[in-house]
Amino acid sequence: MATLHMIGTLMEVKPTEYEDKKTGKMNYNTELTVMFNGVDEEGYKKISVETISTDEEYYDDLKEKIGFTVSLPYVMKIDQYGVKVYPDRSMPVLVLEKNPLDYSKFERKSKTVAK
Repeated sequence: MATLHMIGTLMEVKPTEYEDKKTGKMNYNTELTVMFNGVDEEGYKKISVETISTDEEYYDDLKEKIGFTVSLPYVMKIDQYGVKVYPDRSMPVLVLEKNPLDYSKFERKSKTVAK
């Protein structure tokens, strides 16, 4: 088991609810939308967006943090079926002053065309 962190810009914080089909009980979560700005090996922009379901108490903690860089902790487990990744609810979501993964300084590599 290992802990890893997803770092990106918090784009949305949305309260969600769903009904447990077995018990009929309503459950509440918070859905976080996080965007990562990177570059590919040639220096072109590469943007990815992830939606993560977390505990409902994250809503109050993060609803005012939209636009900030966050670090979401995850637990990675490897079993006979492959790699599984789950939000680590034992650790807080960190709000960072700046993105430590700043790819804006990388220059695009020029491709040479074969003649």
